[in-house]
Amino acid sequence: MSKKTIAIDGRRRERGQTIVLVAVALVSLLGMAALAIDVTTLYVARGELQRAADAAALAGAKAFVDSGVTTDNSPTRHTLAQGMITSVINAMMAQNKVSGAAPTLVAATPDFTRPGNPQVTVTLQRANLPTFFARIWGTKLVTASASAVAEAYNPANAPTGYPPIQPKCVKPMLVANQDPKSATPSQFVDPTTGAPIATNVIGETVTLKPCPSAGCPPLVPNLQFNPALVSPGTANLCPGTCSPPADDYETSIECCDAATVPATQYTCGAALPNPTVNAALVGGVLRSETKNGLQCMTNHPSEDTLDPTDLLVGTGPARITAGSGPQVGTLVTTSRSIATLPIVQSPSGPVKVIGFLQVFFDPVPAAPAFPTARILNVVGCGNSPGASPPVLGGGFSPIPVRLIH
Repeated sequence: MSKKTIAIDGRRRERGQTIVLVAVALVSLLGMAALAIDVTTLYVARGELQRAADAAALAGAKAFVDSGVTTDNSPTRHTLAQGMITSVINAMMAQNKVSGAAPTLVAATPDFTRPGNPQVTVTLQRANLPTFFARIWGTKLVTASASAVAEAYNPANAPTGYPPIQPKCVKPMLVANQDPKSATPSQFVDPTTGAPIATNVIGETVTLKPCPSAGCPPLVPNLQFNPALVSPGTANLCPGTCSPPADDYETSIECCDAATVPATQYTCGAALPNPTVNAALVGGVLRSETKNGLQCMTNHPSEDTLDPTDLLVGTGPARITAGSGPQVGTLVTTSRSIATLPIVQSPSGPVKVIGFLQVFFDPVPAAPAFPTARILNVVGCGNSPGASPPVLGGGFSPIPVRLIH
């Protein structure tokens, strides 16, 4: 064989090897690209699943508040809260899709070992996540899961150094620390320990009546209050348009305080300025301004209504029916008729907030009669707050819910 023939055969072999190497490289590159696409797809799905788990855990923690278990830590309400948690999470799964399909609730486990501060651990799963290129190696479908833990935070039973809470949209009606339905009578919150002590208060109907000039003695069945002195010119956020208010007190009932100072004066357990009683606002003027403010707040005359049957017997939450808006005629979990009122220990002068009362105001009559309300929750401030920034509460509840994991 000539040298020329040997050289040609050598070049052919080299070309063949090069083609093989290029083919191998292309296959490897294609495999890496396929893997990158599938990994990215699964990474996005995992993020969607985690967000869905976070939302589900927060919804479960909100069920703690709605069931009253943060105030009444009884086995009956434990069972109620568990059922509400499962129901609300299953209902929201369709709105939290993962790769185009709703995830599955694997477990929603409440923890009631922290009285007043229950936690719920939620685990979601999305099975049959499709792959696009990994199926070349026989992997067509994969499964992903995510977990989240959320808490309903009532500082009444928190350990020493707990963060205080600062509910939003607190109304300037300083209620006396006295349960009007108790035969003892009993206080809502122990001023020494800062823990709620009144029993069976969830569902109580109370009439809010201004304190007499001599103070706030027990007067069954009236829950007595004093008007707070609201800073002039306070910035407010109003839910709707009402008639021009008479003064800052009425405005603060109708709206939500947006400025810093009026909001911080209702902070629970923190070393911040305390509210002052508006001693000049009395009699018929006080009654009229309270009525006007509450009518605006509750969207009078189309206010929401409450059927407290289940609430009273301790087997269910308050059933609130919307009176207006897109949900009119249907059951809702939030309402403009729900308000947060500060519980104070001293009846006059600078007073100390020792807790909060969450109530649902009944329809307010046109005549300046005393308003009535149903008690939904009691929050105690505790007695050993730390220096941490306060935990912010929602506008409809003094009990914040938060993700902790």
